[in-house]
Amino acid sequence: MIVPVTCPSGKVIEWVLVELQGKIENLTEDQTSEIGVLLSKDPDGKALQLTIGYHQLEGKRIPLKKPLAILSKCGGTTVAGSSSTSYEVLGVIRIQYLFKTRPRALISKPAGR
Repeated sequence: MIVPVTCPSGKVIEWVLVELQGKIENLTEDQTSEIGVLLSKDPDGKALQLTIGYHQLEGKRIPLKKPLAILSKCGGTTVAGSSSTSYEVLGVIRIQYLFKTRPRALISKPAGR
């Protein structure tokens, strides 16, 4: 079976896969877009530091061996009793940010001392 895959704009958006140790939970329902601050320690961007609240994770940037495509299923059409499905490419993942160590707790000084 041939499944058509198209990219409507001609330009594919680059996505990044982030792999973490643990689970991220929202405390409120309206917090959906920003979870933390990602910094690069090296000029080439291979050593990473992710700060989420009072937790800090150390990680690295790894290129994937095989790129992953993010697809969206388009409406299927029915022709003479048979259905056909097509997919649209939303993005491509070529890089993974891997944080495989447990988070380190950040302790700050009390204000006014």
